[in-house]
Amino acid sequence: MIEIERKYLVASLPAGAGEGTQILQGYLALDEHREVRIRRSGQRCSLTVKEGGGLRRKENEVEISPGQFQALWPSTDGRRLEKVRCLLRHGEFAVELDRYLGELAPLMVAEVEFSSVEESERFQKPDYLGEEVTEDEGYKNRSLALHGIPDRQLADYQVAALPYFFRGGQLHLVLVTNSAQTRWILPKGQPEAGMTRQDVAVMEAMEEAGVIGSCLHGLRATCRREDDKSLYIYPLKVTTVLKKWPEMGWRERAVLPLDKALKRITDPELSRCVQRLASRLLA
Repeated sequence: MIEIERKYLVASLPAGAGEGTQILQGYLALDEHREVRIRRSGQRCSLTVKEGGGLRRKENEVEISPGQFQALWPSTDGRRLEKVRCLLRHGEFAVELDRYLGELAPLMVAEVEFSSVEESERFQKPDYLGEEVTEDEGYKNRSLALHGIPDRQLADYQVAALPYFFRGGQLHLVLVTNSAQTRWILPKGQPEAGMTRQDVAVMEAMEEAGVIGSCLHGLRATCRREDDKSLYIYPLKVTTVLKKWPEMGWRERAVLPLDKALKRITDPELSRCVQRLASRLLA
């Protein structure tokens, strides 16, 4: 089957978007011109091979059983995404609006499929569709699964680590001061092109707090800041506390039990996010 579609960014959900269908998607194999993916959309599971790119793509899809999907899913580790798809109508056209979850939130992208190139050229988009990204490699699902949100949106959020470990059965957190040493925060920084958010959290924890560890899979909190930008917080299980680290000259570090750490954090929204994550670590 030849697939002809155009892809657009979406700034906000339009009226009538509804709850949608949850989709899990992972890639078994990728090269420059071909991808092999599995997908669970609601209760339906499928395996798809896609070739080509841009406006026209060749696609072959077969249905697989839920058991086959589960058997293949571990092979997609590191090449996955999760989203909710809403189907909308715009005149004679069907619009598939995808709201991404997890590391790709709050990205929203919509696709419109056409029967011919000529039909696609006559398409008049509705107001809720923004910039067209059909030819932008960064917004292909395969790229999103591998590399995260494209660079143009990197300034819209920051990534933080919540370094923790258990001592004497108690949960302890690692906090740092901001560079002016006026308040206690989490080690955080700007996202980096070509790095996952968890990788950025690991890097910031080492550079700012002098701790080494790994992020817990599937656990994250989102903190909305006063500038209306999001802070994505990833719990990081500490394995090593360094005596010397890159930013030790202009930040203080504190290792504190949970109750004392929460009292040190003066930002109420950040404190609430940390408390929510801590409750899940203690569950």
